[in-house]
Amino acid sequence: MLENKSEKASEQKNKTAKTSLITQLVFVLLFVIIVATIANQIKLSMDANKVIISQAYIELPDRKSLPIVSLEQAGKGKISTEMLKGKWHMLLFGYTFCPDVCPVELTVLHQMMAILRTQISSEQLPQIVFISIDPERDSPEIIADYVKYFDPDFIGLTGNKKELQILTMPLGITWMKQKNALKNNNNIPVNKNKTNENYLISHTTTIILVNPKMKVAGLFPAPHSAQEMAKIYRQVIEKEAL
Repeated sequence: MLENKSEKASEQKNKTAKTSLITQLVFVLLFVIIVATIANQIKLSMDANKVIISQAYIELPDRKSLPIVSLEQAGKGKISTEMLKGKWHMLLFGYTFCPDVCPVELTVLHQMMAILRTQISSEQLPQIVFISIDPERDSPEIIADYVKYFDPDFIGLTGNKKELQILTMPLGITWMKQKNALKNNNNIPVNKNKTNENYLISHTTTIILVNPKMKVAGLFPAPHSAQEMAKIYRQVIEKEAL
């Protein structure tokens, strides 16, 4: 009788010990899951706030809105910069008489797009927009034909001087007319309208990156590398998707 009670007590003790051990293991497992979940959330938060550090790109954390102005596009007439909403855009400012810098920049952008077309979907690709700062000589039709030489998907815009100044000043884009004879040693088509004054324009060649919310996400200062820009662009859109 006493032996039976002793055996039952021993069995009960063993069951209690096993239950306690299982309970502890469950708590440990839950603790590990909770810690892993929190760590993952922290990592995602850090990734989302991670600044992209590169000499080829300047990230703008304040994300100011692109100024809303009226420009002109061949075949569409007057348009607003609000049309940039809903898609990533890269803006380059220049002019068709530009003898060397603009052709080089547009060529690099074409090369960058060629790289990106093999790496991301068409919906993720940026729209390249070349905006003329020389409305006296660049009509919407002239600027449209000019950019198509470099890439059929590029868009060319122009506008009056007042609207261009409203657009470019907050972006740090400057330009200044200079008296000079045109020279072109690159076999690139240059606008040669003889009825207009023969001058060059010195201008900023920074490329502006605008996100789908029409916020200025960052700047690509010169000099530009197609490979580096493609790499950074992928990093930016991946970060924005988090």
